[in-house]
Amino acid sequence: MFPDLTKHPEYLRGQTLEWCNQLAAKTGKYEYSWSHTYEGQAAENILSEKLSSLLHGKVLEVGCGHGEYTVQWAKHAEEIVGYDMTEGFIATANRNRKSNVRYVVGRTHVGLPFPDDYFDIAYTKKGPTSWYKEGNRVVRPGGTLLLFHPGDGNGEGAEHGVYFPGLFASPSIGTPILDKIQERLETSGLTDIEMSVLKETVWLPTPEDVFEMVCFGQSDGFRQFVREECYTQIVSQFEKHASEKGIKTTGFYYLIQAKAS
Repeated sequence: MFPDLTKHPEYLRGQTLEWCNQLAAKTGKYEYSWSHTYEGQAAENILSEKLSSLLHGKVLEVGCGHGEYTVQWAKHAEEIVGYDMTEGFIATANRNRKSNVRYVVGRTHVGLPFPDDYFDIAYTKKGPTSWYKEGNRVVRPGGTLLLFHPGDGNGEGAEHGVYFPGLFASPSIGTPILDKIQERLETSGLTDIEMSVLKETVWLPTPEDVFEMVCFGQSDGFRQFVREECYTQIVSQFEKHASEKGIKTTGFYYLIQAKAS
């Protein structure tokens, strides 16, 4: 129905360093550009509730983006450090930081540039999974790691992939994200691991919001192509499937709590 947008010459796969650098150059922030409403509680709010009861002492956020989430926890911590691979996001974060907050640029797959047992707690909000073993090293024994990642639908949810095939991935059977998480947890040295699956329902109220989701972080040339070649059909599919609230899409998240050894 829609062209395969991954074949467009300017398409960048989301969450890569190149994609993040492009988004940072355009907006300076990792911040969604579309409107949306939640049915019930947002999964991120469950993470925030957990953090509000756990944060103390020295805190590390891995994958902090432009620091908006990091800095809101400053009053709960002696020190909080945000770590991210995107220099443009960190530049924005540094313009808005509090006195007990600092930011560090780096890549998790090459390690974390912090001393052993330095932090009391570390967390990630939709960040990478490649730092679990290093997290066990830099968090003191008995300290907490709280990990929040997009999850697998295993055939459920992702309705936008059904309504707009080619623009979004269709629901697929299997749990590749969970498989990778479990593989990395097994070699991390972390203990007392508890995992829950969170289900989240989001409504996109207009066709423009679908367009913005498709084009998030992409180039102006890519956006122009989608506008010219796909927008009329986006509107048609939206009107076909939308309720009064808009288009419903269901997502899943993994929330993991563990202890450093």
